[in-house]
Amino acid sequence: MLVRDKNAIPPVVRADGVAMTDLLGGEIPAGAGVTMGYAVFPPGTVVPPAAHTSDEYSFILSGTVKCEAGGVVHTASAGMATFIPAGETHSSFNDGAAEAALVWMLVEK
Repeated sequence: MLVRDKNAIPPVVRADGVAMTDLLGGEIPAGAGVTMGYAVFPPGTVVPPAAHTSDEYSFILSGTVKCEAGGVVHTASAGMATFIPAGETHSSFNDGAAEAALVWMLVEK
């Protein structure tokens, strides 16, 4: 069993402004196919379009995140969960006044 404290792991702030914390910190063996993290989207954050080779699952802890996929904008607020299938190009953004926080997981197919 592995137990990690988010507060003991320094986040990495990406060029798009999202603060990412790798909750598993490379502790899961290579090839296990699962990654999990915590992300904070400050107001005004725009994440450029991307696609993953993994299915992406998220649970919104606070605030609201919008995600454009397939020409449709989806809104997810605190208490909601999202799923983005592997290969689907998507872009996320926070156009609200408050930061948004979520836990995400990438699961290889």
